[in-house]
Amino acid sequence: MKITCMIVDDEALGRKLLADYVSKIPSLDLVASCANAIEAAAVLKSRPVELLFLDIQMPDINGINFVETLASKPLIVFTTAYTEYAVKSYELNALDYLVKPVAFERFFQAVGKAMDIIGSRSAYPKADVATQEAQDYIFIKSDATTYRVAFDDISYIEAYGEYVVIHRGSDRLMPLLQLGKMEEILPASRFMRVHRSFIVQFSKIEAIQGNTVWIGKKEIPVSRTYRNALTERVQRQNFLANSYL
Repeated sequence: MKITCMIVDDEALGRKLLADYVSKIPSLDLVASCANAIEAAAVLKSRPVELLFLDIQMPDINGINFVETLASKPLIVFTTAYTEYAVKSYELNALDYLVKPVAFERFFQAVGKAMDIIGSRSAYPKADVATQEAQDYIFIKSDATTYRVAFDDISYIEAYGEYVVIHRGSDRLMPLLQLGKMEEILPASRFMRVHRSFIVQFSKIEAIQGNTVWIGKKEIPVSRTYRNALTERVQRQNFLANSYL
């Protein structure tokens, strides 16, 4: 299995070091090495990659802002000399956060995580719409056990780094799976994305106020990106009077 990757770093020595590391790992295919986010954006338009090694402090557009502009995000490994962006990287569901100078061992660990995730995607192939709507369950592997999970039992799903947390009542499962892939395999008639870190089962929503939905006692944020879609769906379902939205 070959993983396509890109390096984005404004320092030439930083790009060279990571390129040398990439050359040592046969499973990596380096598509491009870019000096800034603008160059990277141009390459990604014509050649999407699966894994992005991204510096944070760069001129014009920093790495954090660049990730936020991407409609379709590859796996992100931040490579930076600064530790203070670690929390923000978690919010962006980054795969890993490597502090410079990056040791090859840590780089190799990050690549291993990427291989696990990309490999797991083939274990959960995207079903066609008819199949998604016809079945009422999915098999999910968590730790070393595969569970049969009924859609009716799922309240919401949240991103947790390279994992997702599936909440079903008081029980939780944590498969090695990214939220975007989970969104693909769940039936859209039941589930919807409301935030980059949350998918909810629409029928489980108990209340909506402003940019928050409640499922039980859990407050789940609704981002501006998904707010209109939620409002339209509520209106279609006559779930709330339009005047409350």
